[in-house]
Amino acid sequence: MGRHARRKVEPERRPAGIDHWAGLWVAIKDGKVIAASENSRDLVAMVRSKGPGGEGAVAQYVPKRTDDIMIGVG
Repeated sequence: MGRHARRKVEPERRPAGIDHWAGLWVAIKDGKVIAASENSRDLVAMVRSKGPGGEGAVAQYVPKRTDDIMIGVG
């Protein structure tokens, strides 16, 4: 482990109301959805068209809420 103190990493919280966008790619800035699209390529174009207002936005896919569990290996 070494001598460095462990850093507590907070989980990324699911923004309120994000389920409205289930099945879409969204761009989030300051906790608000500023653009949404069915694919990430179109989302990037939408965010770029906002100019400085789109800078710093984070893109993410909003999966539908399920009880399924997905585990990635690799």
